[in-house]
Amino acid sequence: MPYLLVAPLIVAALLGLFFSRLAPGRQLLAFGGNPHAAELSGISRGRVVMTAHVLSGLLAAVAAVLAVAQLGSAQPTIGADWATPFLRRPDHRRRRADGGYISVLGTMFAVFLIGLIQNGMVLAKVDPYWVQFVLGALILAAVGLNRWRAVNSGTA
Repeated sequence: MPYLLVAPLIVAALLGLFFSRLAPGRQLLAFGGNPHAAELSGISRGRVVMTAHVLSGLLAAVAAVLAVAQLGSAQPTIGADWATPFLRRPDHRRRRADGGYISVLGTMFAVFLIGLIQNGMVLAKVDPYWVQFVLGALILAAVGLNRWRAVNSGTA
């Protein structure tokens, strides 16, 4: 097991605890589920936005330290193409009417699966255009399936 895998596992466990046990995490989920209802219940929009930005910056800093540790050097353009896979993670599930839901384990699995598919296609020497196309199509299919399930179960 690579040593660099330990830090993301610890961060994922801490995020799971943050979203399930701590008030700021629950407030983030509530605000993501229904901003209007969250504000009516007394959750400050400014505090939630600040918490989201601080959490995002902290996670980006951890990722940057891990990337520098793995590569042994820092380059300003190193993560230019890394934003897209993380925008594909399945956090669209947290926008539910019941106050929000987020699965850290599910997110880790989805990012791992997307990375596996992307690396497999690169190793198979598939044109980078088609790699992005296939990954985009997979994400569209996942979002469409999730929406279809929500409509058919009556939670939409």
